[in-house]
Amino acid sequence: MLELPDRLPPGALCDGADTALAHDLATTGALWWTGAELTADTTGAVTGWPARMGARAARPTAPNTGNALIGEAGDIAGLQCRDGLHCGFVIEDVTATASTATLAARYLPPFGEDAKTILTLNTGGAAKKTPGENYLFLSEAEGILTVKDDKGLVEATLPAPPADTPRLILVSLAGDRLTVEALGHDRAEVQARAPVLSGPASLFIGCRNHRPGLTKTLGGALIADVWLWPGRALLTPADATDRAALTALRRFQLWAGDT
Repeated sequence: MLELPDRLPPGALCDGADTALAHDLATTGALWWTGAELTADTTGAVTGWPARMGARAARPTAPNTGNALIGEAGDIAGLQCRDGLHCGFVIEDVTATASTATLAARYLPPFGEDAKTILTLNTGGAAKKTPGENYLFLSEAEGILTVKDDKGLVEATLPAPPADTPRLILVSLAGDRLTVEALGHDRAEVQARAPVLSGPASLFIGCRNHRPGLTKTLGGALIADVWLWPGRALLTPADATDRAALTALRRFQLWAGDT
């Protein structure tokens, strides 16, 4: 057995990765939902997702009538979505101004199938769509990561990381500028035809809205972690806080072994 005389810093062991990340993100304005916090009823259906960082819990969307489960694969655990079933969760009005934000997810696609919708930042999202709403979503299908909005203002695509590994994807929006990165892999930056989102928005996990249809957009991803930074575009850092948060996520990915 290898023994070291010195005390290792937080995060030097894989089991400390979550703790180290929480410490590093404490002053960055991050909201974080991690699979360890999921709650379920006696049937195994997920009933809530309290935040590890932030005060807002995610709750099941209206069409999610006990469809989501807690899943495990290797050393990760999280929200187990099911292909074609609405397993979504939502944090309503999580940001007052959606024009600038970073959303991120760590997830594992289903073996041999598509993850489909992972995250959506939606300025509407009710069962009945309103004319003024728009949403920006992250999805993965046929080996391609796609981030685009519902009005066709912007779209970015990247090759997905290897199918059998968890991936940590960051999406930063700053007005009409969209940047997407699969940490440890590729990055894309595109300019929209106009500012993409404005006003308050809700964060949807594993779906795009409360509408019961759109089953072709619903996949079987295992979503282990979700982050949101309202008002910060980490991939186009404006200050030391943005840079510190991005560095912390890169370090977390290394310790978690998602490479």
